[in-house]
Amino acid sequence: MRDWFLKWEKIIVWAIVILFTAGIVWWSVATYMGASRGGAVNTAKPSKDDAVAVITKDGTDLDYPYWIMSYEVNDEVSQLRQQYTAYGQTLDPVFDELSLSYNSVNQLFDIKVIEYYAENNGLLPTDKEVDTEFDKFIDDQIAKLKENEENWKKYLDYYQSEENLRNVIKSNYRNAYRTQLIIDRVKNSVSNISKEEGLKYLEENFEDLKTQYEEVKAQHILVSDEATANMIKEMIENKEITFEDAAAKYSKDTSNATSGGELGWFKHNTMVKPFEDASFGATVGELVGPVETDYGYHLIRVQDKKVFDNPADIMDKFPEIYTEIENKLKDEKFVSWLKDYKENEKLGLNYLDENLAYYNRYVELQKSNDEEKIREFVKELENLVFDENGEIAIETSTDEMAIYINTTNLLKSILEDRLDKFTKYLTLKDDVDEEILNLGLDKINEKYDEISNKMKDVEGEEYTQLLKERFKYEDAKEFLTLKDELKEYTEDQIKNGKVELEKELEILKANRIKVLDELFVEYPSSSKTIELYYQEAPENPEVALKYSQNKFNTYKQYLAYIDANSMFQYFGQQLREISFNLNRVAFSKASTETRIEALETLIDFNDIFSQDKFSKIGYLEEIKKLDPEYPGIDKMIEEAEKEYQESQNATATN
Repeated sequence: MRDWFLKWEKIIVWAIVILFTAGIVWWSVATYMGASRGGAVNTAKPSKDDAVAVITKDGTDLDYPYWIMSYEVNDEVSQLRQQYTAYGQTLDPVFDELSLSYNSVNQLFDIKVIEYYAENNGLLPTDKEVDTEFDKFIDDQIAKLKENEENWKKYLDYYQSEENLRNVIKSNYRNAYRTQLIIDRVKNSVSNISKEEGLKYLEENFEDLKTQYEEVKAQHILVSDEATANMIKEMIENKEITFEDAAAKYSKDTSNATSGGELGWFKHNTMVKPFEDASFGATVGELVGPVETDYGYHLIRVQDKKVFDNPADIMDKFPEIYTEIENKLKDEKFVSWLKDYKENEKLGLNYLDENLAYYNRYVELQKSNDEEKIREFVKELENLVFDENGEIAIETSTDEMAIYINTTNLLKSILEDRLDKFTKYLTLKDDVDEEILNLGLDKINEKYDEISNKMKDVEGEEYTQLLKERFKYEDAKEFLTLKDELKEYTEDQIKNGKVELEKELEILKANRIKVLDELFVEYPSSSKTIELYYQEAPENPEVALKYSQNKFNTYKQYLAYIDANSMFQYFGQQLREISFNLNRVAFSKASTETRIEALETLIDFNDIFSQDKFSKIGYLEEIKKLDPEYPGIDKMIEEAEKEYQESQNATATN
């Protein structure tokens, strides 16, 4: 039993956390709990040196507790990692870590701003109020845990007593509950939804809400022909047989025939249209049908309905649905209020941690896409990342290199877009038909549409001629569009600019490769690094190998849902690219170790996706050439040859 708890304790505690934080506002205080937990209270005076960011008012730093401490961020990141892991997601060691810290800081910023509002508006709870409310909340949640007797016994066996469990919860999550209490108080103070506001929202969104919330609970009997359906219907109406017995005896839907044809509750757009229309249009208790669908003929009996004739019905007849809608509106109003409050009170965030400050600049530039500022920041980062010889500086951190790659992604995108436009303009300028250009854009569009319509009714040579003609108008359209977009440039500026852009992108590429190479060596498990490096230097055999292996492993996971033969129907191009790259590396001038690894991966790939027995022999023989002492290689070749011969014999027999 203890081993079971040691294995699952984190998940159990996390389950308790989720249970305790159900219904919390949009960012979920569940992720904040780690930042607030800890049995022993730290009485040492906080030092600003341990803070990674400070909340500012009118540009001036506020005093503690409006500092964001490093331990808070670390605990927050730890909780976020647990959530990612719980959902089967993998975090990239290079590009996700700083992002997690940055997002955690901004999340903590929002929570501390809410506390700031509460302090200045008399909404902070006393310690006694927190303890009283938390004790009551624990009572309620313990009662819910007790509803599952088997799991409750495991809790008691591990924690020895209910009191011990309560103490664990109190010591770990009391501060988090205090935060939740503050958020709830502020939320109720600033984002209440009046009845008038609620009704207005219902009226303006009535059709969407009907689709989202209306439900029908029904049973059905499915048969192949209408005559049989009518016969069964008459028998049910004459009370010769019950609906349930008829479903068990006649229904083709084996998933629910033995349970009276029960379908449970279903909403709009979850059943085929004729079935949905009949179900939502029926009266409760009414026997409807036969209703024809692609599956056959249905008899339907509606057991219950939640439908709205007018907006007020949602508010008056279905309070549980209105409460859900109201809470959503409250959350939206709260988010809007928080944004406005920070702006109106001029509350900001001063990042004391240098890398977080750099990352914040990158995020702001990503939003603005201001080329001049992006260039300035790239230059600043280059001075940080590279030494005077143009090599990676010894003291450069992983975070700084990741920020450099992210920021140069922004610049690269801008430059490539402009180069693409310059290149297309210069190409079309020499090829476009002058007579067509002189027609002007409106006439060109008319002619283009006219030709497109003609193409619908012809084929063969006439279709080909019209297609060629349409291409001319398409080129003219694109050229005139580009000409308008590039009107600030002269012809010479476009010609010279193309050359300059190509040079600048080459320099940028060389610098990015240096950084990515360093990251690749340090973090060979970083899939994002491998992907970016492959985009810049697909000719690098080590990178191409790792990239192909990652892709191969990704597609292998799909085999849990789709068979190998069908994989090529959906991912044929991607799988062929993997095979091509692995072959390219296997028969390149790369190191023996890299080539053997590529050959080993090719053998696995072929075993799963192609069953190419002959190629497998060739791959094994190549491994033997590279390493005659490769363990068991002769036996492997012998078995592969035997497999190939058996497949040939089977083919001949067939």
